[in-house]
Amino acid sequence: MDNFQRLQIVGLTNSCRTNSYNHMVLNHIKSKYEDRIDLQLFDISKIPFYEDRAEVSPFFVEISELAQLIGQSHGLVVASPEYNHSVPARLKNTIDWMSRMPNKPLLKLPVMLISASLGQLGGVRVQYELRRIFEATDSRVMIKPEVFIGKAHEKFSNAGVCTDNETIGMIDNQLQSFYEWMKNHSLNLNCLEENIAHQ
Repeated sequence: MDNFQRLQIVGLTNSCRTNSYNHMVLNHIKSKYEDRIDLQLFDISKIPFYEDRAEVSPFFVEISELAQLIGQSHGLVVASPEYNHSVPARLKNTIDWMSRMPNKPLLKLPVMLISASLGQLGGVRVQYELRRIFEATDSRVMIKPEVFIGKAHEKFSNAGVCTDNETIGMIDNQLQSFYEWMKNHSLNLNCLEENIAHQ
């Protein structure tokens, strides 16, 4: 990843509690690649459940803050657990809110999906469900390489550190591919090129 330039990326997961394996995944990405990316993790726990009538009144500050943050980014990384073969309600709710914001922050936004679970499959189904949802928002989800982290409890320490070299290598490969994906699909590409030119 020698040519990986510093990018502005937003990270979302269903829960930011310290023992969440998907939160550990985002923290791993944030700390390991901090010299190359600025990954801002956003806690979605205070975002209310979406309803149509909420749009006629001022948006909650958390909703507006997230929409602005995503709108200024080069891409979005979503690390999600799998609930009953699908997407956790809190995460789906957040995507629904972003799809209704006036600035359309998800429109054509490059998206990287990654998932971790205690089971063997590592969240295969949730990623397929997320792809369908992001089709509706006209986002640009990177299809491959896919990363499903199964038996996450065996690959992260109690302190949240990834201890599995194969998993570290897969994440590294996915991030390099995501950089190339953002170069081709980010609406903020001009800003990205200007940043690179001045480095």
